[in-house]
Amino acid sequence: MKTKKYMIALAIFGGALFTAQASNLINLDGQTTTEIKRHNFKVPPNG
Repeated sequence: MKTKKYMIALAIFGGALFTAQASNLINLDGQTTTEIKRHNFKVPPNG
């Protein structure tokens, strides 16, 4: 029974850490923009 309580506590703690890390990765401040960068490709003269 004691081991079960420790496992539940560990699962809750791990879930909290995962949630904190995921929110840092998502970056809710909107500082990053999603844009497509297009490069000019050189077309070879033969084709």
